Amino acid sequence: MDEEPAVLRGDEIESGTNVLVAGPVMTGKRDILLSLVGAGDATERGNVLVTTRQDAETIAGGFRRLAGPVPDERLPIVDCVSRANGFGRAPESPYRRYVTDPGDLTGIGIGLTEYLRAFYDDGVAARVGLHSLSTILMYADLRRVFQFVHVLTGRIASSEFVGVFAIDSTVPDSRDLEILKQPFDALVELRETDTGDRQVRVRGAEFGPRAWTDY
Repeated sequence: MDEEPAVLRGDEIESGTNVLVAGPVMTGKRDILLSLVGAGDATERGNVLVTTRQDAETIAGGFRRLAGPVPDERLPIVDCVSRANGFGRAPESPYRRYVTDPGDLTGIGIGLTEYLRAFYDDGVAARVGLHSLSTILMYADLRRVFQFVHVLTGRIASSEFVGVFAIDSTVPDSRDLEILKQPFDALVELRETDTGDRQVRVRGAEFGPRAWTDY
């Protein structure tokens, strides 16, 4: 199994915490998100993913490379890609939900709520990963996206779960990004230096470095 960056200690994220991973394109946000969701023993809890850029099975493969052989029942996924890419009615299953496109916030919310409620009712801890808010912003306006994030992070917090969301810091207007940061408890910032090194820092929580650190 691959390891998450040593400078990030995803297993130390407190229950009820929502984390935003932000950085320019090509700085590894997806792998950071998956490693934070999968930190610790992912087979002993629920791991719910929303994917807006890769189909369900591709992102499931990426998650398992980082977190180990997590079974489908512990890895339900809301797929916003397959039908938008022309695959028609991708086959539903108990652990896969397909929505029309990344702008279908109602469909995403219904799928997520179903999975989260199932884990909550069973007394199983869960982590949620959404990659990426930037894609959703291409389909829905800022106000709708903010309301969606506000409601979702509230549900995650009240359930004592953990949420990890990713966004391209260079895609939305900087003012939009500041608005979307508001519902989150912690911010993981990524950047690439002039020499090509990747760096990370964490604000609002103690599971990573406060100063820019190579990873």
